[in-house]
Amino acid sequence: MLRFIIIILVFFSTKSLAEKRLGPENFKELIDLGYNKKDAYADDYSKTKAYWFKLEEHLKVRPKYLALLSQKMTVNGKVNVNQHIYNSKHHFFGDKKSKCIGKKGLVVGPLNLQKCKFIKPAIIDDTDLTKITFANMALDHCNETKVKNLKDEKGKILKIKDAKKCTIKFINFSKYEFMKVLKKVGKSIDQPKKKSNLKKNIDFEKFKNQCKDLGFKPKTEKFGECVLRLLENSN
Repeated sequence: MLRFIIIILVFFSTKSLAEKRLGPENFKELIDLGYNKKDAYADDYSKTKAYWFKLEEHLKVRPKYLALLSQKMTVNGKVNVNQHIYNSKHHFFGDKKSKCIGKKGLVVGPLNLQKCKFIKPAIIDDTDLTKITFANMALDHCNETKVKNLKDEKGKILKIKDAKKCTIKFINFSKYEFMKVLKKVGKSIDQPKKKSNLKKNIDFEKFKNQCKDLGFKPKTEKFGECVLRLLENSN
């Protein structure tokens, strides 16, 4: 009984931490997890410059979620595994007009000769954004947006080729792995089990049953996270 109480306290303390908005006080913890100190979003930077966000700037707007994505690619002829930060308060899917800052040039009658100095996503309200929706948005943007004319802050062009699929490493402080658990949780317990995987399946069923006993509803996100926590604790 005491063991179950401890598990409940650990689980919900972790949940409350994950749901709390991030801020400057979380800088060191995120750095320790591998979040970049500086990063730019994927975009078409033709005739403009990328805005390089400092991690402090991401935290200053107190986002609901801050994701760290990983992507293998070739940059200037060298194979790298790049890290990308996605902020739930940034409208990274916005058009160029909404991202344009530091306009320069003149407006002459009907002609608008102004050009953007930088492209920087606008701030949005992320109050109603769910973790799963945000995760899907970040993955879609990371995988579908082709980077053009990206330069570092010193003006050096970054030639990117052979970009692979993006994966999420963290959302806030938690490893983003519970979707794998949810897929397993959705499987029927009546399915035949292969002998080679018998022990693994029995252990998994034990964790599922423990989460049921704790009051979590099967096939829900919280149930999947509960199973994940038990799996992590067992390891």
